[in-house]
Amino acid sequence: MSYTRTVQFNNRRQGSWGRNQNTVAFASAVKLGPVTHTVLVALMITVLGLIYLTQATRASGFDYTASQIQDKISQLSDQKKDLEVENARLTAMQTVQNSSVAKAMTTPTDVQHVTE
Repeated sequence: MSYTRTVQFNNRRQGSWGRNQNTVAFASAVKLGPVTHTVLVALMITVLGLIYLTQATRASGFDYTASQIQDKISQLSDQKKDLEVENARLTAMQTVQNSSVAKAMTTPTDVQHVTE
């Protein structure tokens, strides 16, 4: 058994070899130039940008839904306040009509309006 060098493997060390140490390293036969590296980096940046945009638009979609719910809450709160005022007005009229003072009153027999 003899060791022969191939195109795919390079010897890392020329000197002594120790235990549990790699003596060969894989060398790729494909070499990339500077233009290819630039294109790959630009492609990776574009993909990361698209991922960021999808996450940002998803968050704004949640903001839109939360805004709609907040608008509905404010409308219902205004409606509740209006109903509370109406309830107080109707309750006050009922209280006045059922009071002892109102029951003791008599209806007038002759009503005259002043005209100028």
